[in-house]
Amino acid sequence: MKWEPYNYSAAFKEPYRIQDLGNLGRLPAPIAVVNIGSFLFVLGLMWGVFREPIQRGAEILPFLPALCYIGFPVASVLLLNKVQPDGKKIHYYIFDLMIYMVTIQWQDIVFFNGKASRGIDEEIRFN
Repeated sequence: MKWEPYNYSAAFKEPYRIQDLGNLGRLPAPIAVVNIGSFLFVLGLMWGVFREPIQRGAEILPFLPALCYIGFPVASVLLLNKVQPDGKKIHYYIFDLMIYMVTIQWQDIVFFNGKASRGIDEEIRFN
């Protein structure tokens, strides 16, 4: 069994990275799987949804397909890495926001004295 040092990327919320491609070779620098997924998602969106308008626009601007199929996905990956609301990467922020919306906000949970309750049964009146 090959010994590997502890992977601290999970502790520091760093995304999983790929460098070794098996029989295909090895990349010169590791690439985050999140970046690959974001690039492919935007590329698929541009190809699947906006293909016809891009091809019509290519008649006027010949560089438009290269801009849309390569430039926009690369720009989206760079933007997703740069934007960090609340000090988190955008994909972690959106995941945490969705968890909050489903578990707390949509269920009308109220926290009082360290306990969660479904609603407020009492009124507090100040004199």
